[in-house]
Amino acid sequence: MECVSEYKEKFRKLKEIQEKYGIDTAETENIISGIDTYRVNTPVVGNFSTGKSSMINAIIGKALLSVDITPETAVPTEIYYGNNKVYQYDKNAVIERKIEELPLKGLTVQTTDLVKIEYDNEFLKEIKTVNIVDLPGFDTSFELHNRAIDQYLPNSLAYLLVVSSDEPVLKESISDFLKELKVYNMPVYVVITKSSRLDDDELDECKKLLKKLVGKIVERDDVKVACVDSYGRVNVDELKDILREIQGQTGRIFVNKYSKALRAASMYTEVYLVERIDKACLSTSRLEQEQEKVEKKMNEISVDIDKEKNNFSRQAKVCINTIRERIKGDLEATLPTISAMLENGTDITDKINSVVRRSVRIGINTEFEPKLKKYVEHISEMITIEFPENDIIINNVNATLKNNVVDEVTKTALPVILAGVGLVLAPVAAVIGGMVGVAADVIHNISSNKKKQKEVDKAARAIIDEVTEQTIISIEGEINKYIDGINQKIERDVLKQKAILEKSLSDIKIDISIEENNRSRDIESLEQDLKVIRAFRNDNLVQED
Repeated sequence: MECVSEYKEKFRKLKEIQEKYGIDTAETENIISGIDTYRVNTPVVGNFSTGKSSMINAIIGKALLSVDITPETAVPTEIYYGNNKVYQYDKNAVIERKIEELPLKGLTVQTTDLVKIEYDNEFLKEIKTVNIVDLPGFDTSFELHNRAIDQYLPNSLAYLLVVSSDEPVLKESISDFLKELKVYNMPVYVVITKSSRLDDDELDECKKLLKKLVGKIVERDDVKVACVDSYGRVNVDELKDILREIQGQTGRIFVNKYSKALRAASMYTEVYLVERIDKACLSTSRLEQEQEKVEKKMNEISVDIDKEKNNFSRQAKVCINTIRERIKGDLEATLPTISAMLENGTDITDKINSVVRRSVRIGINTEFEPKLKKYVEHISEMITIEFPENDIIINNVNATLKNNVVDEVTKTALPVILAGVGLVLAPVAAVIGGMVGVAADVIHNISSNKKKQKEVDKAARAIIDEVTEQTIISIEGEINKYIDGINQKIERDVLKQKAILEKSLSDIKIDISIEENNRSRDIESLEQDLKVIRAFRNDNLVQED
């Protein structure tokens, strides 16, 4: 993408100006280092043994992924364009492997979290900012469903749902997954594998059926369906066209991401330059008065922010209690289903996982996010320093700060909190398993159907109570952690604003001792740099679809 080199140059210029005036460049340097590795995810999801790995091998034209796997050996794998390197992320170490060692054998989800493959391939180069993610089948473990959403959704452009022509249906786990994607308005493409097993009429009916089923869940009538023949004559042309379409959208996402970053990164540099220019003619005594003014205002802001924090902390506790009641109520509503599953010896973890995630998602959306948004808006409004000479600039700074933080909050709160809840559901599953085992032993030894039903219901209620308590402990921890992160960001922004204003005033004091001619040249240089920075701050976003 041409925009990559364009934005790298913009950030390099920003860094150059920051270095010129002794402004901290750490944030700008981090952004520059991240531009080269920018990619968007395209997770490939579906049930186990639908041919996902074979399909990806066919796209690449080389058997990099193992197709002879079991649910226990199915490890998430990322594939993207690069210099033929393989990284195996085990629980306690990162192992670099050779490309010749692929496909890797003997890996297990118990010991390996992830494999990353950088491969020099003509087609991958064509879609070089797309990261294809091969995820194990959803029916392998509910944890994989959580990971597919929590870990990959925040930086994804679309999901590829793979369905085998052998079984063109949507199981409950897939339906639940699609419902979550709908909440995030995430596009879904459907890919039918093993398509050569159907004749033309059968394949046409299969495509219409899946388009209707998926479209109904995600509430879209434009769901695209592609076919892949991974047996005999391999044909992945339709799928490649989909990936090219996704690649075509990455430029828009890149520009929006780095345009916002450029505005934020240049914000305080602009304040510094404006202050230097506006106050260049003030006396030393007036500058000292301005410094006292900054100090006083910042102290007042800190006191007001502490009050707002305490108020929001109380609101968060109310939100958590409300979410607790929602989780318990929703689980109790499924009591007949859970009881029946227990009595029949059916695994209930997927069902409970689905109910809990839905309850948490709705609770966060309706209870927590609106209050969090108002809190951030109130805090941002407090961070206002009124100086007659630069009211407009300071207001611009705060408007940008407010918009950036509020946008970040609304986009990240739910996925981040759900990720933490997903982690706690794994040990909860073990607890459920133990409780189910005990219940099964008791039920087995009861001959009376009435007594048996009573024990089944008792066991189901005990499981509901345990899941509710464990989940709410996790939610409380994740919400508080998220709030701490927001508060730390706000505090950093306040300190940065104070530091940049104090630095500008301090540097102006030094300017006073400079001869008039030299000072004029300095102001001219400041104005030239300010013009560059303001161009960055007016960097245009690409219109979202």
